[in-house]
Amino acid sequence: MKRHFSMARLTAALPVLLCLSTPIAAHEAWLLTPDEIAELSRTPTPPLFRSQLWLGLAAVVGFALTLVALRLEPVIAVVEDRFIQPVWKKFGDFGPLVLRLGLAAMLILAAFGGLPRHGTAPWITPTFMVPDMQLTNVAGADVLILLQVILGTLLIAGLATRACGIALIGLSLAGPVIFGSAFWSYAPHFAAPGLILVALGAGRFSCDHVFDIDGAERVIAPYRQILWRVSHILIGVGFVYLGLAFKLTQPTLLIAILEHSEMPTFSLPMPVIALVMTGVEILCGALLVTGRLVRPVALAILGAITFLAIVLGETPLFHANLYGALIVILLAGRALPIAHRVAPAQRMRAV
Repeated sequence: MKRHFSMARLTAALPVLLCLSTPIAAHEAWLLTPDEIAELSRTPTPPLFRSQLWLGLAAVVGFALTLVALRLEPVIAVVEDRFIQPVWKKFGDFGPLVLRLGLAAMLILAAFGGLPRHGTAPWITPTFMVPDMQLTNVAGADVLILLQVILGTLLIAGLATRACGIALIGLSLAGPVIFGSAFWSYAPHFAAPGLILVALGAGRFSCDHVFDIDGAERVIAPYRQILWRVSHILIGVGFVYLGLAFKLTQPTLLIAILEHSEMPTFSLPMPVIALVMTGVEILCGALLVTGRLVRPVALAILGAITFLAIVLGETPLFHANLYGALIVILLAGRALPIAHRVAPAQRMRAV
């Protein structure tokens, strides 16, 4: 009995610990000016991030915590089946709705310059999906702006939603062609929501749903599980890449952001906090890639995004794509129920 109680306490504490330590992606380029980034890139890396001993110990600790979490997975699965699975069956069609509206807000605001990076006045410089991909002097900028507005409007209406998902994947793949390799930091986290829309459709309060015009549902049904699984992998790969390519190799940028915030440090040095955040970001991404503990990981990242948005004083719309995708993952879990043909008013409840 005592053992079960200890496991339950540890299970309950795990998401909280992850929420306090999981970073969010791309803050470096959004909350620091280009001059600040250039200056910080020349700043020496903290000794902690150059020490093979401490990095090795951090890796060992992360591996041990991962093993503990995986041992607890059967216990967590029971809790999920009891409390979360019924919510998905009853309200699962709200997940795609949240995802649609979040993506629409990002796309439309970006098109009109409503989500600028730090140091840029709002409503002046249109961007491509994210704040630092500015469309100034970009060939075909007017077309990209129009595409974002049209795609956002269709997502709000829930019209041709699966086609919108495909278009979003296309835009995420076009990003590296237009802006170079820098856009690979964002592409997986936009392609994954696109795949989720293709797999699940529009959800509640949509033209596709109300007028029963989702003709691709039967075509997509045999591939839903594959699309769902690939979406998890893409989100996980995105976090692992960001953790390795930016947090681990350029920690001075993350430390600068944390030093400008009011984040509680618990008397710990900033490099230590940055290293913990980096490790947990990589860990969470790896768990999504492997399809393990997907609901706790989704909850942890959602908590981290919200926590840091409050601490840094930024709008949650910077990460609306991740909010929507992770809420759907939190509701649905690792595997989707098998779809079957039902009446239009009940279709999304069946999935």
